[in-house]
Amino acid sequence: MEYIVRCNDLKCRAQLQDRAVVTTCSHVFCIACSDRTGLAQASNANRQCPACGTVLGAPDDVVVAGLNPSEDYKTSVLSGLSPSIILECASRGLGFYSYQASQEIVYQEHLAKSLTEKYAGLNQQMDQLIHDANAQIKMLQDKLHSKGADVASLEQKLLDLNDAFREKSRALQHVQKLYQSLKAQVMASHVATAAGDEADFTLQTARGDRFVDRIPGTRSGTANFSQMGVGIQGGGRQHRRDDSGSSGNGGGASGQRGGVALGSGWNQQHESAPVGTPSQSHRSRLPVLGGTRPSNNSLLGVNAGPAYQPSPVTTRQPLGVGRNMGAFGFKRPGGANNTANGPLRR
Repeated sequence: MEYIVRCNDLKCRAQLQDRAVVTTCSHVFCIACSDRTGLAQASNANRQCPACGTVLGAPDDVVVAGLNPSEDYKTSVLSGLSPSIILECASRGLGFYSYQASQEIVYQEHLAKSLTEKYAGLNQQMDQLIHDANAQIKMLQDKLHSKGADVASLEQKLLDLNDAFREKSRALQHVQKLYQSLKAQVMASHVATAAGDEADFTLQTARGDRFVDRIPGTRSGTANFSQMGVGIQGGGRQHRRDDSGSSGNGGGASGQRGGVALGSGWNQQHESAPVGTPSQSHRSRLPVLGGTRPSNNSLLGVNAGPAYQPSPVTTRQPLGVGRNMGAFGFKRPGGANNTANGPLRR
């Protein structure tokens, strides 16, 4: 393979094809580099070789040579010279070629060495980078493994918390059911108690107010029967009526029958006092309509007095009676039953 000559300027290193500037110090440069450094100027006595710094003061120290001579040039360039001169010229030419080849080898070796060192440095850097990357990968793998263990632990805790939450939810539902059941029982007991109280109040009101309007001075269930007393002859205000002929007693106006009368303790403040729900201790019996009572009446405690006369202002007629009631009849001690001409005239 033919060797290609290059410009000996390290910054250029261009291949020489047609023409080149050759120096006696066995260096060759391209035309551009010789013009730039001033080698092509023959009048310059201070010329120096750009490659080795040799002073080239002689006119023939720097010549421009054609690298592709013609056949005529080859024939005439050495013609007329002695063989010794021809051999000397040839040996010097071969020496130039040998020097350029050796310099190229040195240059390539230097380049290879520098590239090898650079490669070694890069390789070392790459090894360090790979080592760091492997260490980072191992650390990340360890961290990933630990995070995986943490995730598994958290998942187990989550499952445990879900189970505990389900248990708590079931317990809460059970407690709520028990609460609702107990609440329903308590409300039912309260409703039953309220219904019983309402029923007792209704019954007591119906029993207490059935004939309460028959008594003078009452105002729609507001009378207080605790002040009622027993009428005795000659004491307090008494209602009397004349005995009829069918009564069977010949006493006339002077004959008197037993009856219930308002005592002297009856006053205005008791007429408007609210009754409410009367207790057992404040209840008083009303006379039996059209019936008889024994002489030893537990309510009266004494012999019956004069017969009870209905008030003329009383207009309420319970039990379908077409007219006002007369006196409540009682059986006097040792006497006959006074029911023949009673209030209902039966």
